[in-house]
Amino acid sequence: MFRSFRRFRIALLALVLAAAASACTGNNEEDNLIFPAIVTIDSDLGRVFVIDNQDNGLNLVDANTDRVILFGKDDESLLNDEAPQLLPGFPSNGVAVSLSGGVSRLFVTGGGATATNQITVLDFDDVNLIRAAAFSPIAVAGANTDALVGLAVDAAVGLLFVSNATTGQVHVYNVNTGAEVADSPVAVGGIPGRMNFDPDSGLLAVSNAANTAVSLIDASDLASGAQTVDVGILTRDAALASNGAGTLLFVSGSQVNQARVFDLDLANLAASTQIFALNPNAPDQPIPDPNFVPGTINFVKAAPLSDGRLAAFFTLSTGDLLELDVSADLATVVPGITLVGAVSGEGLDYLQDANGNATKVYYASPGVGTLTIVNALDNQFIEQIP
Repeated sequence: MFRSFRRFRIALLALVLAAAASACTGNNEEDNLIFPAIVTIDSDLGRVFVIDNQDNGLNLVDANTDRVILFGKDDESLLNDEAPQLLPGFPSNGVAVSLSGGVSRLFVTGGGATATNQITVLDFDDVNLIRAAAFSPIAVAGANTDALVGLAVDAAVGLLFVSNATTGQVHVYNVNTGAEVADSPVAVGGIPGRMNFDPDSGLLAVSNAANTAVSLIDASDLASGAQTVDVGILTRDAALASNGAGTLLFVSGSQVNQARVFDLDLANLAASTQIFALNPNAPDQPIPDPNFVPGTINFVKAAPLSDGRLAAFFTLSTGDLLELDVSADLATVVPGITLVGAVSGEGLDYLQDANGNATKVYYASPGVGTLTIVNALDNQFIEQIP
């Protein structure tokens, strides 16, 4: 009996040591998402990039299996605090674009020891893995302390947009060469922030924390400058989505906790109309399902769906996901919430099919170190990667 108990203790000790070794070498997904805050997706190649807000953390998730891909003999993240410092010290935003030859190119902004007016450019493919692009970093004209807030790409034309909150400008670069294009920068004024590009309308929507105007920039006509839509609130983020019935603008408030939706008249923006508002603090607010908004509204992405509807997805400070589903004729807006309770919800992106329709939404929660995945069509929770 004593020998049996001793063998049990030895076996138990071996298991504990094995588990500890596994934790130290990162042999499971639980060790890889540490402070995930930024999500950017290369839908063409099925790659979901998750960037930590510190410690040089970068993970790659396979969009087909929704599993973290690990590298090397020790099953490590794509980048971590033991790898060469390729990311900014404190990343704040990032976007990805697909290039030829199976290459995903990442553009990342952030602070740290280096100048903040520059864009780090990284390339990834299955053979060479991660490395700095030949022209990285891109230095944005201005002071070394300028704040670069918004990033977006026009993948079809090959343009990168970055907003400079310090100078009130949007700069535009060629994604293949890093060169600034003709008629860039575009002045928008105020404090431009987060922004999103709509491939169907060809417009870039730029939020603004200093005035109630959202700027719209035609990617095919930068020389014409920015046009504006007065949305009535200071904005933290703005996104567009289009179908055959029109183009909608979705915004999140920066000082008031609101989400608003506008039906744009692209021939006469002054004639654009607000068709929906969600104010969690108002007793007469539209009632989502469930009938409350549990936190502060953060960032937004918008996209068409395969059934003709348009949808916007907002991360919440509680780690839940707020959805606004718009009927195909743009006549009805239905709010809903996917309750996850992941403590914090920050950066998000959506996987799209070959027709540009959103299929899955991925969003990061640095407070608990998770990546949550939600079905874009029915807003049902799919999975959470620790």
